[in-house]
Amino acid sequence: MSYKEQRELEQLPEQIEALEAEQRTLRAELADGTLYARDHERAALLSRRDGEIEELLMQALERWEALSA
Repeated sequence: MSYKEQRELEQLPEQIEALEAEQRTLRAELADGTLYARDHERAALLSRRDGEIEELLMQALERWEALSA
C-alpha cells in the first residue's frame, strides 16, 4: 500500500463518522412532520442532502473495504 493510500485509509473512519453525524442531524430534522408544511424548500434541500450523504457513505465504505483488503 502506498503512503497516500495509507493516509487515506487512516482518514476514512473520521470522514465516515462526520457524514454519519450530519446524516443523523438531517434525519432528525426531517422526522419533524411539520417541517414540510412550514418550509417545503428546506425539507426538499435536506432530503436531497440526505441522499448525497448516503451515496458518499457507500463510496467511503467501499473504499475502506478495498484499502483494508
